[in-house]
Amino acid sequence: MRVPLPAAMITTSNAVMFKSSLILRIIRHGCCLLGLSALALLSGCSTIQIAYNQADELAYWWLDGYVDLTDKQKPFVKDTLRHLHQWHRQSQLPEYVVFLQKLRALAPYDIQAEQACSVLQEVQSGFVGLVRHVEPEATQLVTQLSATQLNNVRKKYDKLNQEWRENYMDVSEEKRLRYRNKQLLSRLEDFYGSLDTPQKETVKQWISKSSFHPATSYEDRLRRQNDALQTFHRIIQTGASNAASQAMLRGWMDRSLLPPDETLQKYSQTLKQENCEGFAKLHNSTSRAQRERLAENLRSYETIFYNLSVKK
Repeated sequence: MRVPLPAAMITTSNAVMFKSSLILRIIRHGCCLLGLSALALLSGCSTIQIAYNQADELAYWWLDGYVDLTDKQKPFVKDTLRHLHQWHRQSQLPEYVVFLQKLRALAPYDIQAEQACSVLQEVQSGFVGLVRHVEPEATQLVTQLSATQLNNVRKKYDKLNQEWRENYMDVSEEKRLRYRNKQLLSRLEDFYGSLDTPQKETVKQWISKSSFHPATSYEDRLRRQNDALQTFHRIIQTGASNAASQAMLRGWMDRSLLPPDETLQKYSQTLKQENCEGFAKLHNSTSRAQRERLAENLRSYETIFYNLSVKK
């Protein structure tokens, strides 16, 4: 499950692994709009509730911006997102409340890197569950895509890739580190409040010693995008049965989350381990007041998600 949690937003290098291609982005963005990590970056409880209650509409316009939906496709997509929204509200938000309660119970104490990784794994496992839930509808949409729409996706990828390169590749190492450090500090301070100078130095060291390599991450980004377009094209061209098409789509989704290449697998695992260690070290340096603020923030999200889950 995607939750508003520092450990789940450790650094952009992890987020990149989930932001690759069309349907995965549809699901993730839709689910984020349905109450989780994207909403955690918004300010104010009322903003989160308003955004969540409009999630299906926001996700629709986001998807339309990717593929330029046809008049024939629009009713199906709107209906699918509406049902996804209802299912998410009824079945997923209560789980988030329980999960946040567990995290809040841990907030006052020091943690080990293994605990941070366990939290992240639970987040990712929940995300896979969301993907599996919407898989039949996602497959049906893919079979309806035209060559023009696939080209629209490619153009969108190209635009996003240019933005990614501007932030991570076409800059000096100093600027890149400063950008990543600013992002991470912002996320952490959203939950703990202002960090003191030694804590900021801990974050700086965390980023500067990271194994994050822009060229490697970009290579995997392109791999996932190309894999997506090739898979979609193959499904459309072969006219496969629903079961066969869904199997192809599931294979692509699995490859998006776990690179087939062993070197990329090790790279991803290294980043994950470093981030778990970095977060644990930062959390263990926090004061009682900072941990109380973290616990209170988690409690606020519990209340928000509970109230949203019981809304008729």
